[in-house]
Amino acid sequence: MVKGESISKTAVDTLNAIARFRHQRRSNRGWLVGDKRIPSAAIAALQQKSLLKEVAFSGEPTLILTDDGKRVLAEQSRR
Repeated sequence: MVKGESISKTAVDTLNAIARFRHQRRSNRGWLVGDKRIPSAAIAALQQKSLLKEVAFSGEPTLILTDDGKRVLAEQSRR
């Protein structure tokens, strides 16, 4: 993510959900992360900003935060 680039509240909420909830699964139109439904477009936008990535553990797709994503959450929690 480019330094000084702002991130929306929705994006921060999405990153928080991914960091907090262990139960994740892909659904038809996006992802179910805990009790939140996240559209595929939101995931793609965060991946494009290099804030998260999709990896497979034992064949199951999972979303994880990158170091930049963790840094954004840490900055938002200080505000």
